[in-house]
Amino acid sequence: MIPKPPEHVATITDADTLRTFTQRMRERDWIAVDTEFLRERTYYPKLCLVQIADSEEIGLIDVIAINELSPLADLLYDHSVLKIFHSAEQDLEVLNQRFGGVPAPIFDSQVAAPLVGYDDQMGYARLISGLLHVDLDKAHTRTDWSKRPLPPAALDYAADDVRYLAVAYIALRDELVARERLDWLTPDFEHLADATRFDIDPWQAWRRLRHWHRLKPTQQQILAELAAWREREAMTADRPRKWILSDDAIMDIARGAPADSQALAAIDTVAPKTAGRHGQALLDAAARGLEKPATPLAAPPTRPDGREKRLVKAGMARLEECAATTGIAASAIASRKAIAALVAGERDTRLLTGWRHHAAGGEVLAAIEQAAADEDAAGSGNN
Repeated sequence: MIPKPPEHVATITDADTLRTFTQRMRERDWIAVDTEFLRERTYYPKLCLVQIADSEEIGLIDVIAINELSPLADLLYDHSVLKIFHSAEQDLEVLNQRFGGVPAPIFDSQVAAPLVGYDDQMGYARLISGLLHVDLDKAHTRTDWSKRPLPPAALDYAADDVRYLAVAYIALRDELVARERLDWLTPDFEHLADATRFDIDPWQAWRRLRHWHRLKPTQQQILAELAAWREREAMTADRPRKWILSDDAIMDIARGAPADSQALAAIDTVAPKTAGRHGQALLDAAARGLEKPATPLAAPPTRPDGREKRLVKAGMARLEECAATTGIAASAIASRKAIAALVAGERDTRLLTGWRHHAAGGEVLAAIEQAAADEDAAGSGNN
């Protein structure tokens, strides 16, 4: 029987109340957690509200109003308390940025749902509707959570994000136990709790730009310098990357390799204000790129040939068969890109480890290898 959701809700705006609340929560085996934040005008997400619930009560923690948040951090990083999230990635990123670490251990209901028959990447509202038959209000998805006071309707919306998550966790956990699949998720949750995933390397920022591979090798080196400069500048100023310099401007500067301010000013995608403020830094980045060896940043993406397409098709067909047998959405087990990687010879992949290997990975690989062998035999027979 699915228990009733917690009803008591308190908005916490002072350190003493926070300390008392978190002390109670640290006595629990698990808590449901969600966050509200903004990042439209900043590089780093700005944490505004943290919602926490157990089976009896909900706390809406106003992190803007409270200066002393160490009791909250102590709760989030208490390894004796399991933290329940839905689609945890962004929540973990903002908590890692604010407190310097990723909460652990965790359980992500979006990751768990496919193992009991729900769709992959299922949104919170759809999961709650399917699991608990409750339709959630979506009216406050675009609320400015940094404004105070928050309207009562927005607080109700925020509370619902953990009110029903607390119930959904119990239902999902019990079903996973019944299917003997709860332990399958351990590696996935450990991966989510790995804080190194959020480390920022400006020298990898070029990967964010589409069509980088269309540039010549020397131009690619200039692009990498410009992208790294923009990343560092955005981090320092705490402003969105594209507020510093647009992607189009980076591509055009890389193509043109301007050597002086006049040449830079002639590039239409570089705003005059940007050229005036950052012109010398942009010229210096272009010069550094020109000094580097003219080598590609990486192997360019390639289109699969006919044979590769047929092998991928064979792998996808077997994946769909395994998905039907296990009742797990095929997209939760592997993507077409993951199948293509197997065809290309990659073996260090999630599809060949853990529950994905047992559910489908081994059979998918066998299907690919058999299809390859059949093609080779047919080719030999035609010679």
